[in-house]
Amino acid sequence: MQKDLITKNGFEKIVEEFKRLLKEKSYWVKEKEIAAQLGDRSENAEYIAAKEQIRNTDKRLRFLDKIINTSEVIDISQIPHNRVNFGSHIQVKNLDNDEIKTYIILGTHETNPNENKISNKSPLGRAFLGKKIDEEFEFKINDTFYEYQIISIKEYNFE
Repeated sequence: MQKDLITKNGFEKIVEEFKRLLKEKSYWVKEKEIAAQLGDRSENAEYIAAKEQIRNTDKRLRFLDKIINTSEVIDISQIPHNRVNFGSHIQVKNLDNDEIKTYIILGTHETNPNENKISNKSPLGRAFLGKKIDEEFEFKINDTFYEYQIISIKEYNFE
């Protein structure tokens, strides 16, 4: 099985959330025990709410655990960024309208389209990988072709 790439920074955030949720879960387990002592569980709103919260927390913990155990952590400072690579912060020019956009190539679990953080596995992310400054290339999406030129490449700074 091929492992998903994740930056050291992204991995630390996942582990941090996992630890926080473990603490939260113990709180909800105690709340459930207290609520269970109040009587009939079938009509006990506190008991039902705590039980649901535990179920949701467990679901998220399983998801995070899978990421932690199936990801390959990459220190992007050890990767050259003379070409677009995992962890690169790039500026590209749309040659059709001269619009300049910025993208950050990260792992699947670190993406955020609102911040132009795209996956190295996405079609656009894959199209960028390996390109160098001033290189022009075409990208096709939904039968429409876009022409881009790489303007700048640097290592992404998480701060």
